[in-house]
Amino acid sequence: MGFVAAFVGLAALSHAASLGPLSGPSGATQSERTVSPESCIACERKADWQARHKTALSLAMDHDWTRAIAVEEAVHRMQPANAEVAAVLARMYQEGTRETRRAFELYHEALGLTSGYPPALLGLGTMMQDLGSLDVAARYFERGAREKPDEPQFKVRLAEVLVKAGRDDEARPILREIVERWPDSREADSAKRLMPATALARP
Repeated sequence: MGFVAAFVGLAALSHAASLGPLSGPSGATQSERTVSPESCIACERKADWQARHKTALSLAMDHDWTRAIAVEEAVHRMQPANAEVAAVLARMYQEGTRETRRAFELYHEALGLTSGYPPALLGLGTMMQDLGSLDVAARYFERGAREKPDEPQFKVRLAEVLVKAGRDDEARPILREIVERWPDSREADSAKRLMPATALARP
């Protein structure tokens, strides 16, 4: 499946660990073959875009952002209607070069291609949170929670933003839900750590 995006923030506080690593393209037919970054950049005519995509992801995991972005931009030209490619490229700009304008544009492109695309919503919410736009971040996380109601990740991120914004009354029921529905999850552990900040730990 596509990656559930997360990104090193633009501020001191980073959420990369909570959002997971970059991963490869969707589908069971993904090529295991990679190609060199130089050949990816030099030729786009008949290339296996999935192999190029995998090469870009490998470069990104090594923090070789300049070449990763160059290769993934080539993939993006080959796959202009692929929401995953747009979102992965957005993440590379956000995490690697801190070009927020380009990242923002690509995340919205992914949403235009696939309405409510979770990695794009998570990336946008994270970016807005790191930039200090907590109310905007909350709206992205709220939408993600609506799109994926059975996954706790968006809910815990929403609760975190609400607590930071001083909206404790809104955060409390979300935190309770996370702990009750997903008691053994990492998100439940995060929710428990947030509870004292909302006075939930008081007798």
